[in-house]
Amino acid sequence: MTLLAEIALVVIAAVAVAVSVAFVPGASPGRRRAAVPEPARPGQLIANERLLVMARSSALQVHAYLRPVLVEIATQRLVATGQALDRMSDVTGRRILGDDLWEIVRPDRGFPEDRHGPGVNPQTLEAMLDVLERL
Repeated sequence: MTLLAEIALVVIAAVAVAVSVAFVPGASPGRRRAAVPEPARPGQLIANERLLVMARSSALQVHAYLRPVLVEIATQRLVATGQALDRMSDVTGRRILGDDLWEIVRPDRGFPEDRHGPGVNPQTLEAMLDVLERL
């Protein structure tokens, strides 16, 4: 299951819980209900959200935190297609993964020269996740 799919499932579950709490039997309009605590958010969801927010802030955050996650996902997805990320040529990597994703996950990627350089914008990240989902 992809990161985007996991996030979507958690959001759907949270909405379902919120809707079902609104229809608790025995609650009448004139009667005050005790405050219902918000459901706890899974730790992995919170960590993934932080990762995605931080990846927007700098090239260092992309390289140090987002890149390992994307490499792991790409490696697993490529195995299913008979490809190996660590043996992929630049041309093949760009063709299969697209320029943006390839630039982050390519095996020979070095540490960013400008660690304060731009991170990944949300539209580019979404496009990269779409590529991974299609593999």
